[in-house]
Amino acid sequence: MGISIKNDEVVALARRLARKHGKGLTEIVHEALREKAEREGAEPTLWEKIAPLREELRRAGRTGLKADRAFFDEINGESERL
Repeated sequence: MGISIKNDEVVALARRLARKHGKGLTEIVHEALREKAEREGAEPTLWEKIAPLREELRRAGRTGLKADRAFFDEINGESERL
């Protein structure tokens, strides 16, 4: 299985890190990707962060009220101007 990197800056960075750490390109790319995946895995996604809020809204249910422009104007203390 192969991968083709067509970005000179990425290739140069990979080569520099591989040389600095005394590793091959495959190993250094694998290590970098694994570390990135671990960092992202530790941080909950925005969707996960707002899960309690979504659940609270789901439990609250719908009011049946129509949320049109007049509704938003009313709750913001604005009257419709003609």
